[in-house]
Amino acid sequence: MTHLGIALGELDAEIDIPEPIDLLGIPAGRITVQRLFYWHVAKMFYRPDYTFDEIQHINYDWYAPRNAWRQSPEEVRRWCAECGLAIERERLEEAGITVIAVKR
Repeated sequence: MTHLGIALGELDAEIDIPEPIDLLGIPAGRITVQRLFYWHVAKMFYRPDYTFDEIQHINYDWYAPRNAWRQSPEEVRRWCAECGLAIERERLEEAGITVIAVKR
């Protein structure tokens, strides 16, 4: 899968999806072929400045953990509040939630 993700990324090609494909959760608009696959078909990460091993690790992490689960933004915010952390930045993506917080 890592080789396929790299091949899709190296295409450096975009497509224009003229209208949303609601059944598949695909929004309308321009998207790279690699990102279309990554977000809507199968997790095949690619980043040109990463080594093959780094990309492989990220791809492996999507499929291998037996104890993986997803959290909601509300859960993450609650955990920060319970720990006395003030959220300075929050980024919500389909891939997950990134939070930068500092101790109050």
